[in-house]
Amino acid sequence: MGRPREHDEQTRERLLAAAAGILHAEGIGALSARRLAAEVEVSTRAIYSLFDGMNGVLGELFRRGAEELVRRHEQVPRCADAAEEIVPLALAYRAGALASPAMYGLLMERAAPQFVPPPELIEYVFRSSARVQDAVERALRQRRLGRDAGLITRQLWSVVHGHASLELKGMLGAPAAAEAQLRSTIETMVAGLLPGRPRE
Repeated sequence: MGRPREHDEQTRERLLAAAAGILHAEGIGALSARRLAAEVEVSTRAIYSLFDGMNGVLGELFRRGAEELVRRHEQVPRCADAAEEIVPLALAYRAGALASPAMYGLLMERAAPQFVPPPELIEYVFRSSARVQDAVERALRQRRLGRDAGLITRQLWSVVHGHASLELKGMLGAPAAAEAQLRSTIETMVAGLLPGRPRE
C-alpha cells in the first residue's frame, strides 16, 4: 500500500486550522514546523511543500486575518450622515480583535517578530483603514470642514487599537463595560472632530 498523500488541499487546510489553534491557545512561541506537523500527523515535509516553510504558514494566516478584518469593516452600512458610521466601524475593529486575538496579534502587534508580511498583504490590511477614511472624508464634506481626513483616521485608529489591545489583556473589565467605554470614547471624538450635522 502506498504512503498517504501529505501535500493536498485538505492537508493544507488542516495545517492552517491547527496553526491558528496553536496561536490562539498558546501564542506564537508554541508554533513551530515540528509542533504543527505533529498536531496534524504529517511530516514537516508537507509544510515545506505546501507553504515553503513556516513563513508561508504565517503569511496565509495573515492574509486570512486581513480579509476578515476588511470584511467586517466593509459590512458596516453607509449612512446618510457619514459620521454615524464611525462608531460601528470602531466596534467592527474591536469585534475582529476579540473574535481572534491570536490573529489580531499577528496582524497588528507584531506577535511574530521573525515574520515580515509582504507589502501587498500590508496594503490589503489597510483597506479596513480606507473604509474608515472614506467615512471621515464624506463627513467632512457634508459639514464643509477643511480638516485632514488622514490625520483624523489615524487618531481614531490609535484609540480603537489601544482599546482593543488593553481589552485583550483583561484591563478594561467585563465585555459590556468595555464596549460601552469604547462607544462613549468614539462618540466624544466624533463630536469634537466632526462637529455639527450635514449641510449638503
